[in-house]
Amino acid sequence: MPPELTMNVDNSKPEVIVSAALHLMSTYGCNGGCPRLAHVIVKHLRILAERRDLPPVLRATCAHLAEQWDIKLHNMLPVTAVAKPTAKIFGFKRSIH
Repeated sequence: MPPELTMNVDNSKPEVIVSAALHLMSTYGCNGGCPRLAHVIVKHLRILAERRDLPPVLRATCAHLAEQWDIKLHNMLPVTAVAKPTAKIFGFKRSIH
C-alpha cells in the first residue's frame, strides 16, 4: 500500500480521508479484492461516518457503505470448524485476521 494511504486518518482533513477511501476502493476493484484492503476501506468509511464536521448526507452515505463493505469483508473470510464443548457437533465461524 502506498505510504500516503497508511497515514493516521483519524486526524486528517475530511477531503483527504474521502480521497484515500476512493483511491482504496478503486484499487480494490482493480486488484480483484483483498480482505486487508477491504478492512482499510471499512475503517476509512467508519471514520468519515463519525465526523461531525461533515454534512449529514455524507455521514449517512459513509455509514451505509461501511456496513456494505463490512458484510463483503465478512463474506471474504474463510469459514473454519470450531468444536462446541457441550456437543459433538461442529459449528462454523469466520476467522478474523
